[in-house]
Amino acid sequence: MDTKEITRLYGAARLTPAEPIIAGSYGTWQLVYTVGEYGFDDGGTIMVAWRFATDWGFPQTEDPGAPDYLTVTSDGPALLQARFDQKGGVRPWRKCVIIDVVDDGLWPGDEVTITYGDTSGGSPGARAQTFCEDTFEFRVLVNPIATGEFTRLPTSPEVAIISGPATSLVCIAPTTAAIGERAEVVVKAEDSWGNPARSYEGTVSLACDGPTLTGLPGSFTFTPDDQGVHRFPVTVTDAGTARVSVKDQGLSACAVSNPLITTPTEPGYCRYWGDLHGQTEATVGTNTVRDYFEFGRDYGALDFTCHQGNDFQVTKENWRETQDETRRAYDPGRFVAFLGYEWSGNTGVGGDHNVIYRRDDEPIYRSSHALIADKSDEHLDRRTIEELYDEMRGHEALVIPHVGGRRANLERLDSEVVRLVEVHSAWGTFEWMLETSLLAGHKVGVVANSDGHKCRPGASYPGATTFGAYGGLTCVLAPELTREAVFDALQARRCYGTSGPRIALDIRCAGHTMGEELALGETPRFDIAVNGAAGIESVELLRCIQGPGARIECIHTWKPDLPLSEERFRIAWGGARIYGRNRKSVWRGRVSV
Repeated sequence: MDTKEITRLYGAARLTPAEPIIAGSYGTWQLVYTVGEYGFDDGGTIMVAWRFATDWGFPQTEDPGAPDYLTVTSDGPALLQARFDQKGGVRPWRKCVIIDVVDDGLWPGDEVTITYGDTSGGSPGARAQTFCEDTFEFRVLVNPIATGEFTRLPTSPEVAIISGPATSLVCIAPTTAAIGERAEVVVKAEDSWGNPARSYEGTVSLACDGPTLTGLPGSFTFTPDDQGVHRFPVTVTDAGTARVSVKDQGLSACAVSNPLITTPTEPGYCRYWGDLHGQTEATVGTNTVRDYFEFGRDYGALDFTCHQGNDFQVTKENWRETQDETRRAYDPGRFVAFLGYEWSGNTGVGGDHNVIYRRDDEPIYRSSHALIADKSDEHLDRRTIEELYDEMRGHEALVIPHVGGRRANLERLDSEVVRLVEVHSAWGTFEWMLETSLLAGHKVGVVANSDGHKCRPGASYPGATTFGAYGGLTCVLAPELTREAVFDALQARRCYGTSGPRIALDIRCAGHTMGEELALGETPRFDIAVNGAAGIESVELLRCIQGPGARIECIHTWKPDLPLSEERFRIAWGGARIYGRNRKSVWRGRVSV
């Protein structure tokens, strides 16, 4: 049945207003569905679905004075009953307004009006999604004959979500550079939700504390061509630690960069930053694979990244697109794009693992074809983590357990294949991933990434719902910015992760650096240098004791001499309710001062 025929029989929908929406803003939108020639039987259903990743305010029908109040009306004879279900549809179209047609039917040509953010009872309106998306879709599906089988309308309404005005500045510098080396300092403006403020045209003043950076201007005015971000080429002139500060007097916004450590000679390793874990509308996220790589390079100020779609939703066409866009984005010396995917078996068969290939022409070995209609390559599925591990022995690939929709099962970890574990993402911080691995006798390093679904690698803000933490970053120590060098650094565990700040960390023992294995006949001496993006509260040195009474213990804590404050107190709780993600722990306590 062609598009015109489906529209004639099942109806059509339109959205008003249809102008671009500022991310996170409140407003009122009406989706009007016109019934097709089939009409609607008593017991039929209308469903309007959003993608899982959206954080648009949850529609509610109980309180007319509260945000996100939703109403449904019709000029037909039937009674309409609406509800919102976060898991009402098929992934990724999970979040649904479901409307039951009861007590009568709807006739061809009748109109059903769904009002998101009805303000007639005092509601401030509905809060729009807080992150940008070129084609935010209200996917309309109908069940007019009350069979339970839904038909998707061919042309569901779409609207663009755009960034708001600038409210803050961000300044990013490379972590290391040699004297005489050209480097780039990135300054960007963000709106109140962390989106690039593409309309920003303010004037900023710039200054450097520490070694001189030749080429850094005293001031700069952003133009429309900048789209809210500008790169300043600079040259390091002397050794030391530099920090660049930037300020917009009119915006009352300022920022200080991460430390830039300059050295008199070319160091053995440079420090490169990446986010190896995120997905797009090819699976459960938003925007395109090309958008993903371009954001990471241009706005996330990353040196490397990898697209990670859930395998059971990656079609042959999706995989070819990911391969093509990975090749397109790779620019040695400037930006490294890795080919990869998320092996997404349930925890009982191994749990989520990131697969990252050295080359960009590799095949995909899925955990299942759960959401893929074409089963012709099902013979390539590797349905347990042991099958995946065995397959990856024949490939140049990294396999990294993580906590996502299905937490990795560390009881089945294979040290020969797994060299790294992910300890932080937008889902939260999971240090137990490292501790459990070490206590089991595995030698693993750590990475931290975003697992972002908002197409913002390198700047993965939590938004309003579901993803509660800022996305992490991984730093590698590599001799050059090429796919081979970064991959080798990860394979050698010559890397570390943070919860977002670009902290400079250097740790050595008997001339060896992080990731290396060594045996000593004497008490080890560790040389550790930590240079934070802000003040360092403490540095802990831990060791793992195996065998009976296995445990992780802290053998030394270093705390810098910070000025004491008589006006501020810090109170912290910690811990996890279960070994998973998106499970909140409720802490209750009282402090008397």
